[in-house]
Amino acid sequence: MVLHSNGDAMPMYFFRVSYEDVGMIDEHGAEFANDKNACLEAMRAARELAADKIINGHDLNGIYFEITRSDRSLMDRMPLNAVSRGVIPEGA
Repeated sequence: MVLHSNGDAMPMYFFRVSYEDVGMIDEHGAEFANDKNACLEAMRAARELAADKIINGHDLNGIYFEITRSDRSLMDRMPLNAVSRGVIPEGA
């Protein structure tokens, strides 16, 4: 467990890739200081995934990268075809 400088535990976030109602779930999660840091890391990871899919000739339509909080509530959902174009969804 990682602690903030004030001694509080940092919140846990999970990343998920979903396609046609099928998802690959991050079972380990990662701790970030806040929602903004989690979103920045998610955007980086989503861009890496999009680049890999493009290099391997896969279509990005219908694939989403999702961020959930420790209670598994959905925090954000980004279409991979948007992040590959550098478009950042509102609220990210």
